[in-house]
Amino acid sequence: MLSSIMRNAELNMDQPVTLEQLIGKGQDLPSLPEIYLRVSQQLEDENTSVQQIGDTVQNDPAITTRVLKMVNSAYYGLPNQVASVAQAVSLMGRERLKHILIGSVLRGVFSGHDNPAFSMQAFWQHSIKTAIIARQLGRQISQIEEAEAMFTAGLLHDIGKLLLIKKFPERMLEAEEYMILKRVDILSAELTQVGLTHTAVGEALMHHWGLPKMLIDCAGSHHEAVHDGPNRFATHLIYLANKLSEYVPPLDDEETQNILDDIENWDQGQLTLEQIASACQHADEMVFEVMESLGMVAIEISSD
Repeated sequence: MLSSIMRNAELNMDQPVTLEQLIGKGQDLPSLPEIYLRVSQQLEDENTSVQQIGDTVQNDPAITTRVLKMVNSAYYGLPNQVASVAQAVSLMGRERLKHILIGSVLRGVFSGHDNPAFSMQAFWQHSIKTAIIARQLGRQISQIEEAEAMFTAGLLHDIGKLLLIKKFPERMLEAEEYMILKRVDILSAELTQVGLTHTAVGEALMHHWGLPKMLIDCAGSHHEAVHDGPNRFATHLIYLANKLSEYVPPLDDEETQNILDDIENWDQGQLTLEQIASACQHADEMVFEVMESLGMVAIEISSD
């Protein structure tokens, strides 16, 4: 069991954690809710009606509430209020609802008791701001077929941090301090203090969940400046959005250019300064509304 492995690891803090210990076969890992798995299967099945999908979601009142709050938020800007999940599927389409759903269920996957060394609200603020920027930029690139998928990729890009913080809060705090003290990047600090990076853990956890390869690649590569392979445009957008989420708009062209000068290969996606500044502004305006609609305000994390 993972709990016994973790106890042994804590007894010998000098030993680095391995990916096999954390996410190897037979480990007790966080699971996506059963309702998410059932609804995802229905959304993939064209023979399943929108009413059947709505009926399944409505078996979980909390998720139903969050889905409807998200659909009715200014973020989506629908002309009329949506009263049911079935109506949401009809108006927004299956693909978009699929990506709203993952944000809705994540609220409960890692929630728990307070960890004073870690702000869950700050984590989701960064993740959602990254997600909104990525979605807005994804609309500008012809190689991105489904911009809504970029929201999900941005939302999940740092998910490996949650598992590491949940299991090794002290080591992760030491990694943050080491990064500042030694002036190294976060991945180097995590390798030194924990033995694993949040990118490797996120990639493995999402593979365990059976999520799409594009999402897995974005989680694993969002700190890399050069991207290749079939998902190179998506991984580049998450890399760029992750960097841009650190800045506060409004940004004029000169400010935007100064920021981009510090981001290696920022122009790989052939985006303009105006498009980037606009995406950052939109994310800054919408981040707290999206957090509230997904139930991600003032969430606490357990350190079992």
